[in-house]
Amino acid sequence: MSPTRTTLPSQPLASRSLTEVRARAEELGLTLHSSEEELTQRLAVDEATLETLRSFDSAAPADADADAGSDDAGSADAGTTAPRWHGRRPTPQPPELETGRRHGPSWITVSNNPRTVPGDGPLVGWEVGIKDLMAVEAAPLTAGTHAHRTGLPRRDAVAVHALRAAGATIRGTTNLHALAYGATGISSDWGRPTNPAVPGAIPGGSSSGSAAAVAEGTAALTLGTDTSGSIRIPAALCGVVGLKPTRGLVSLEGCHPLAPTLDHIGPLARTVDAVALAMSVLAGWGDWHLPEEPEGPVRIGVLGGYFAQGLGQPVRAAVDRACERLAGAGVELVPVEMPLAEHIPGAQIALLGTEAVQSNLVTLRERGADLPDDVRLRLEAGLARTDEQYAASVTLAERFRDQVSAALGQCHALLSPTTAITATPPEVTHVEVDGGQATVQFSLTRLTMPFNFSGHPAITLPLREGTTDPVGLQLVGRTGEDQDLLALSAYVEQILA
Repeated sequence: MSPTRTTLPSQPLASRSLTEVRARAEELGLTLHSSEEELTQRLAVDEATLETLRSFDSAAPADADADAGSDDAGSADAGTTAPRWHGRRPTPQPPELETGRRHGPSWITVSNNPRTVPGDGPLVGWEVGIKDLMAVEAAPLTAGTHAHRTGLPRRDAVAVHALRAAGATIRGTTNLHALAYGATGISSDWGRPTNPAVPGAIPGGSSSGSAAAVAEGTAALTLGTDTSGSIRIPAALCGVVGLKPTRGLVSLEGCHPLAPTLDHIGPLARTVDAVALAMSVLAGWGDWHLPEEPEGPVRIGVLGGYFAQGLGQPVRAAVDRACERLAGAGVELVPVEMPLAEHIPGAQIALLGTEAVQSNLVTLRERGADLPDDVRLRLEAGLARTDEQYAASVTLAERFRDQVSAALGQCHALLSPTTAITATPPEVTHVEVDGGQATVQFSLTRLTMPFNFSGHPAITLPLREGTTDPVGLQLVGRTGEDQDLLALSAYVEQILA
């Protein structure tokens, strides 16, 4: 997946220059459609972010990274076992929907007579929307842009097939930021989905239509994809629940890739109960149900350092109130630091930039001029990435995964805001945080992208107390222990209701 360099680097992890980017484009048979000014500005922004990767010492002992995972948690007993749960929650029932509003811009295609599987499967009666990045039989896969042309899928993606086989009614495909390459959700040839929770604001992306359809009540359940936060971000901004499962738990077969190393598929719904029901089908958990309550104490690590920086005041206040409520209910909260997280933004530029070009090379080569400007610019800027940057990012991902797992050895889950800011107007590109300026794109992805690198399951829950606009609370669980994360999330959801 990694590119080849045309010249030797003049500094550690050097990027290709604009001249080298042009040469790389010619080598790949590409025409650069972004202007020289646009590319120069974009490359400068990426260079600033890449400094966080260059400051990562890949030669440092890996044990030091893992040991840095926790402050107070590090003084606990060696290892915290998964909580025991008792009881069984009733099976959730599908909500009533606003079916007459099922049209653009939240939806791209709508089927009035979809094929359903007869029987008494767990999802009978559940009307579902699928992010238009996954194959849905008889529906064109658009990826949110006319530039992407694949024809009609002959069969469902594996995840879609699982839902349909469980009795779900697949009503159509939902809108997205084109090629799933953007966190705002505003760039699609099928229009910008409205944010039902904050009229006039961005819905978040890239699974914009999937979150909006749930929030507006035109879908009971949707599927999204998450490469840097693309399920959790729109779910947080629209005030719904969204889960990025453990990497590999849900098959990606039949889904157009953005960055295969980071891509995940997961469900969005109004409640944890509904998300858990969908996951039991997607992961093949049989008749597993959410339990009611933990039998013993619950210990959650509150992420500080990188995860406490760059937060808007409404986000910080809402999460602080949530922590107070949890502590009042008997949840043990301990501070956790993960120093390697500060290097992830640069690694995201390098790894995602590299793989996104490879995933969309045909579209970029044949119809690059037809892509939305921001998406095309991101792809073309990815030509500046190098083998050395990619390799350093992979090493960092491995180290960071170990650091997260070490922290989770002392806690049942980790907690942070989902996004650093609330939904902004679509014309806003920068926000003021901590006395400085940050891009909206970075403020939306900075807290979610680390767990695409580590592969741990992560869920966002809506916070509504004392906040005008929705704020998301992110909980991160142990790899492969998605059931425990869902059980804990339902417990937290109940406390905060």
